[in-house]
Amino acid sequence: MLRTAFHPICLIAALLLASASPSHAITLDASFDHASLESWSLGGGQRGGSTVNLVGRDNYYGGDRWRWLHFRASDVQNLTPRFNISDNFAGGGSRLDNHAMVWSYDQENWHYFDNNNRTTGNYQFFNSTRFEQNEVYVAYAFPYSYGMSAAHSQQVLNSPWAEPTSSGDANGVIGLSPGGIDDLGRTVDPREIYAYRITNPATDNPRLRKNKVVVMTGMHAGETLGTHTYQGLIDWLISDDPVAAKLRNITEIFAYPTANPDGRFAGNSRATVQNPNTEPNGRWNPGLWTGHDDIRINGEAMQVDITSTPGNVVDYFIDFHSTIPAFPGDDFAFIEEDQGDDGSPFWQALLQIQPNILQTDSSGTSWTSANFAEAFLSAEVDITFETMFGFQRPLSYYHEMGKNFGLALAEGYGITIPEPAAATLLIMALFASGRRFR
Repeated sequence: MLRTAFHPICLIAALLLASASPSHAITLDASFDHASLESWSLGGGQRGGSTVNLVGRDNYYGGDRWRWLHFRASDVQNLTPRFNISDNFAGGGSRLDNHAMVWSYDQENWHYFDNNNRTTGNYQFFNSTRFEQNEVYVAYAFPYSYGMSAAHSQQVLNSPWAEPTSSGDANGVIGLSPGGIDDLGRTVDPREIYAYRITNPATDNPRLRKNKVVVMTGMHAGETLGTHTYQGLIDWLISDDPVAAKLRNITEIFAYPTANPDGRFAGNSRATVQNPNTEPNGRWNPGLWTGHDDIRINGEAMQVDITSTPGNVVDYFIDFHSTIPAFPGDDFAFIEEDQGDDGSPFWQALLQIQPNILQTDSSGTSWTSANFAEAFLSAEVDITFETMFGFQRPLSYYHEMGKNFGLALAEGYGITIPEPAAATLLIMALFASGRRFR
């Protein structure tokens, strides 16, 4: 396993509080896996707290526009720091109007900040009560680090229902990312890129084709909710759920969780480290792969893997992303309506299971992963799915939605799905209507 540390840059400053208590030193660190912060300074203090002025990185977007934000604050126990950042947000400051930042003591249990307020030129977030521990992690949304993807891949591969793909080694590694120097001048070491195949190996037959599904995530480094949704799908696929077992009997799912490992590790908002100013989801054509090694490795692996078993046609291709609140206003898919992809059994089943999901026509001509799937994987249905930031939903929502993708695949292939319990229906109805959760 390769080492996973940056040449660290730690952002440190001290604040003498305007109170009778002893002096406190607040320390901010953005040098770890998936962290992102350009700089910070301290403003005027208040009793029991402090003001921390943040500068987000504008990697890819330029113009000092920021999006992905993730750092650790230390020496905050018994304080209520107020974090300020410019509302020069990539996508427009108004996209922060209904957004809430998140915090965690352990990077596993995340909570929304109590107060999230945007005024002209500024966005401020803070809690109403003091932190109870010395260190707290703060992020734009629920993080999903490269390390989490690597660990989850190994967890999946330990399942009896998963195995490395033909393009990978015994550990599921299909290649190494190129590494490079990020926008803050830090060295990013090459990272392992993963893939795996999920099915029931007892039902494999060298002469008979199984249904084929390809799923991927991580193309845009800061779009973490899509990767959480992807994990929900994968965890369900290898679970003991009898519906998942029936799906594994007739289907093989090829999965690619680390489309942009360097960008994810470096805390990028969107781009790869190798090409910081290029939209990576516009390079999915073999003729464009020179100098875009992360994409090339994943794309070549997909081409090899789907031809390693009988049948060269992919039924469904799904790429999990996330996006800021915008049209059409909730979790949605770019889907080719003119080709009838939205009428496919899987998609119609998903809309029945989770009716808050919307769709918009995928009419672009750039070489996205979905275009690649149609042209080079012979995908009959290709979908780019966008989970939406900003509704303050619990993390469990995204995992449950991933499970619902699996249930919809099963139903699309003719497997009977039990009627959901009344409680589940009620929860999904609340998600679809109120959409705000604490």
